[in-house]
Amino acid sequence: MCHSPKGVSSKQIERELGVTYKTAWYMTKRTRKAMIQDRLGVKLSGIVEIDDAVIKSDHGKRWRGGSYAVGMASRDGDIKLSLLNRFKGEEIRRVVAENVEYIQAFYTDGHKVYKKMHELGPHQYVIHQKQWVNGKVHVSFVENAWSLFKRGLVGVFHHVSTKYLQDYLDEFAFRYSHRYEKILLMDLVLQSC
Repeated sequence: MCHSPKGVSSKQIERELGVTYKTAWYMTKRTRKAMIQDRLGVKLSGIVEIDDAVIKSDHGKRWRGGSYAVGMASRDGDIKLSLLNRFKGEEIRRVVAENVEYIQAFYTDGHKVYKKMHELGPHQYVIHQKQWVNGKVHVSFVENAWSLFKRGLVGVFHHVSTKYLQDYLDEFAFRYSHRYEKILLMDLVLQSC
């Protein structure tokens, strides 16, 4: 779970360790909780990229096909992925305000939900219909994290319940934030137990 960029399913743990599915599911759930503990209290700073995503959960029964989430990636390396209660600008600003500290600038795409991000700090954006990068302004880091997460859902987990979706988001945020510390990942998880 620590070293596979897209994660490992409980069924795979069941096969690898020769335990029951219930035991494997319990082990992966406990490991995810340890990964969350590592991310608690971490605040993003510097230049922070923000991008939203629709995640297909519960077979598309929620919010016209999925759950809304926001991703925040600091160019220093840390990332936070968080479910939203509703897809509104004020909800996104609330979640961002809870997860940032010292901000140099916010970079987003041109979506209207980011219109008032300047209330939290300097805000620049790119309009993807015209360009993907405008000098140093882009959201490539956070889009990369969303891409990896969604490939993990499709290729590894196949289905995630909305009830546990935030745990999976935290697991991916842990691995992505520590992607340059591969040797230390298991130690970081064990410290959080």
